Amino acid sequence: MRSLLIPFLIAFELLGARMAAAQPAPFNMGTTPDAPPAGARPSVQPQPSQPDAAPPAAFDMRGSSPAGPQSAPRPAPSPGNAQAPAAPFQITPGGTPSPAPRTAPRPAVVTTPNRPVLARIERPVLPFETMRLSGETDAQSWTFHLTQDEASSGASISVGYKNAVVVMPEASRLRIVINGETVTDTPIQSSENIKSVTASIRPGLLRAGSNFIRMEAFQRHRTDCTINATYELWTDVDSASTKLVFAEGATKTLRSLEDLPAIGVDFKGVTTIRVVAPKVYRPEIRDRLLRLVQLIALRGRFARPVIQVVESDPGPSPVGTIKVVMGLAGELRGLLPGVPDSALTQPLTMMMQEVGSTGSTLVVSGPGWNDLDTAIALIGSQVTNSASVERGVVDTASWHWPEVNTAFGRHSFRFADLGITTQEFSGRRLRTRFMLNLPPDFYATEYGEALVYLDAAYTTAVKPGSHVNIFVNDKISTQLVITAQGDVVRRHTIRLPLKNFKSGLNTVSVEIGLLTDADDRCAPGETLSETNRFVLFDTSSLEFPQFGRIGREPDLGVLSAGHFPNEDMPTTVVLARPNPLNISAAGTFLARMARSAGRPMRTQFSNAASADDASVVFIGAVDQIPAGLLNRVRVSEHLRMVWPATPLQPDPSSQQVASTDFSMNVQQNAADRNGTASTDEVRKRWSESFRRQGILQQTFGSIQDWMEETFSLSVSSLSLKQRMDSPYEPPQRSTLLIAQNRTPEAGVWTLVTARTEEALAEEMARLADPLLWARVSGRAVALDPREFKLQVEPIQDYDFVQTQPFSIWNLRLVAANWMSANILQYALIMVVLCLFLGTGTYLLLKHLGRPS
Repeated sequence: MRSLLIPFLIAFELLGARMAAAQPAPFNMGTTPDAPPAGARPSVQPQPSQPDAAPPAAFDMRGSSPAGPQSAPRPAPSPGNAQAPAAPFQITPGGTPSPAPRTAPRPAVVTTPNRPVLARIERPVLPFETMRLSGETDAQSWTFHLTQDEASSGASISVGYKNAVVVMPEASRLRIVINGETVTDTPIQSSENIKSVTASIRPGLLRAGSNFIRMEAFQRHRTDCTINATYELWTDVDSASTKLVFAEGATKTLRSLEDLPAIGVDFKGVTTIRVVAPKVYRPEIRDRLLRLVQLIALRGRFARPVIQVVESDPGPSPVGTIKVVMGLAGELRGLLPGVPDSALTQPLTMMMQEVGSTGSTLVVSGPGWNDLDTAIALIGSQVTNSASVERGVVDTASWHWPEVNTAFGRHSFRFADLGITTQEFSGRRLRTRFMLNLPPDFYATEYGEALVYLDAAYTTAVKPGSHVNIFVNDKISTQLVITAQGDVVRRHTIRLPLKNFKSGLNTVSVEIGLLTDADDRCAPGETLSETNRFVLFDTSSLEFPQFGRIGREPDLGVLSAGHFPNEDMPTTVVLARPNPLNISAAGTFLARMARSAGRPMRTQFSNAASADDASVVFIGAVDQIPAGLLNRVRVSEHLRMVWPATPLQPDPSSQQVASTDFSMNVQQNAADRNGTASTDEVRKRWSESFRRQGILQQTFGSIQDWMEETFSLSVSSLSLKQRMDSPYEPPQRSTLLIAQNRTPEAGVWTLVTARTEEALAEEMARLADPLLWARVSGRAVALDPREFKLQVEPIQDYDFVQTQPFSIWNLRLVAANWMSANILQYALIMVVLCLFLGTGTYLLLKHLGRPS
């Protein structure tokens, strides 16, 4: 027994000794967490160098990266070893770190100057400075472009918003959809301050190239169940805090011209094309520069291109900006370091990464002027999509999706093709909208109707008196009253007069207001009901009729559609002074027109207009306008004195409401508006006040208003006098003026002016907003920056210009519209024709008839 027990005890003791040796000392209170364990060999020390198979991490001069083993954090040095981090930069032949030097270490020299420093990239995504989602349902859709590097890296989206206080958080949602997948669906619950919501984007969802994004708001009122209360619901998306945030270490490298759309926008929805060119006053540089910026804007498909021209490098480019360096290769040596030697021998168009920035630089150069023209032509080789231009598709993807179709005549558009899907609705006011483009020679503003064939259904809970309203360009066009309870409507016809349509982009809104007994009672929690009451089917359609097509001069609506009055010959662009500010304003003007037309403008540039020029555009500040030009475009000469004498009032956008992080426009009071009103506005207001005094004047005024509202007849339309445009005087508060006029001896002249050269460049950048630019029409427009709107002066005196081949049918349509606009002349023509018919019948019967 003892012989068996002794070996067992010896084995158990040996096993316990081994376990004690393998465990660390439990009472070791060393100062460093990496202290050697008890029982370990004291000669083993941690080595800072990597194995021989891999180079040391300290020699990677491209910046730290979070991925990979070389970017692992190192232990913090002890106070007594403050110079320890310098040791890895000194490598001895044996691989043992040498003692740290006493002198300060030299900064690392970047051996690859065109490689950016890796940093977190943030990309604004809103195409506008502010975006408001209003009503119970609202949505905005557009596209954004990513490079291959951005699409392959991890990303998240951050959205900042603020909503009305009456929005019920329990029943209101803000949803963001990217490439068909919902990435954010959050309650709307921030009525006091901007709230930021961040959501990760699934890997693989983003793709290189174009990506689709849609923002949707579903809102319900806290206490009120009426239709009018739905107009109090809104959610403002803040552009400063709405962005794509990419993972640390992600890069943004523009590898080719195909990546130009990935420049993106800044926090105001602007894409800045900053052109650096030497001696821009030279015609050789000026003309090529203004042609180049149009091609870049087209190639990049920018929603709001703004041009900045400078003669020296301003430094790194901010977000939403691309730097373009243009000129002869010999002149660029002092402007841009690292210009390739190949530019001295051949045309060069090359993308370069800015040092120490995520911005990019486009170099366009060559040894001679012909080579520079060849380099510019390389950019414009793929800017025009001939198929889209022939089909009339307007490229609006960067700020409105789907792209807008054009109606050239009789055509039917399904709601599904216009971007309206089948929608089931449980609220009180359903609103949906779409856009439609009309050609610049559209002439049917006084006659004709478009037809909406409505496919819808509504439950028996919907009461008679509910209505369908259709707005065209924010003006009520027609109203349909629902008279039955519960029905399925198939191709119900709704007529839309064409008088509210215009050439260029048109916005059509369909609003359905629903009345129910439950909403009349408005019991607590009634607004939370999700029982559907109405459904709008995407099989509904809009049928446009055949309309007259003929051009008018003057007509600024042609400019907003991307056309000049006379396109048979190049339009002459004259700059008051060939300095960077005026060239910047001219570049923004032409780039905006090119984006509307989908092709570069056919222009020529000159220091002064000649008598042979059929179409001239003059761009300059008001103090640079030559004598006689204001009279030529029928603008009051008082403008030369009024603008310099009237100080420009500060922009109220700096005044903030409720939150310091969010800007709201504050409406000015009546005294402010009257103090800055134009002479024509004041005269009209006083005339109206005197006209309505007395019983007879009030009766006549009421009849006149009724005739104008019911039959679109006014006193001016019943006059035989030739309509003449009086000199236009813009409001004193305006900051930008565009006016156009045609004279038989001088052709069509267009004036673009502002108070100063600086204001001209800034206000032209403001007018480049696609929604504001689409409102340019009439014979003159004045920009009011305080209310962000245009005052449009209508056309009274104009000449017709043939734009289509001669056709009896088109001539009949043009004559019908002209006679509808000139009622008295039409009536006199009919009387004269009746007299001729009666006289001819009398003479014929007198000679052929038998006397009784």
